[in-house]
Amino acid sequence: MRPFVHLNFAIDVATEPSAFPAGVEVSCAADWRRVHQLREDYDAIAVGARTWNLDRPRLTARPERLGREPSRQPVRVIFSGSQVCMPAQPGTPVFAVGQAALDNADTVLTAPTHGLDHPLAALAGHGIRSMLVEGGPTLLRSFLQQGLFDYLTLYIRADDACSAERAARASLSPLPAFRAVRPFGAGFLVEAGMPPGTVMQ
Repeated sequence: MRPFVHLNFAIDVATEPSAFPAGVEVSCAADWRRVHQLREDYDAIAVGARTWNLDRPRLTARPERLGREPSRQPVRVIFSGSQVCMPAQPGTPVFAVGQAALDNADTVLTAPTHGLDHPLAALAGHGIRSMLVEGGPTLLRSFLQQGLFDYLTLYIRADDACSAERAARASLSPLPAFRAVRPFGAGFLVEAGMPPGTVMQ
């Protein structure tokens, strides 16, 4: 047993395909609204240690992005590995997964290896049924390589669908077969895997 896992990230074809520059905003207004709607739909939101330490994300669904007050907030999951993480800002509970402790984490799940199956099972045991992963390339590749995800969405700033699909393939691997590549906001949305509505209540 593990949570339903949705991987989500954004890239710009104008940047190096393998790069995820810290602090660079790729998403357009429509995509930010989509992301914040996802955040309120999922039980948890996860990032890796690098994203947590460099970007200091709030990991919340925010009214200024939604255009309304969020219906709920996800708990926060930090996959820290062996890295020491900055203390969490006040907010929803924090689960720290890895070898290094996060000082003010509410729950620490020790993960002596890079395997994700046991931490995911432990998160399910804490009542987390669904999780949105917004981590950087290291964390995303771990989920992809271990096949521990159900759905994947990529927002890509590109001029056409072919460029968007090429950028998706170049950014991360191994990617599953795409279900759709469709215009969205100022770019394209690439989808793969099983949509959450087919398995989630």
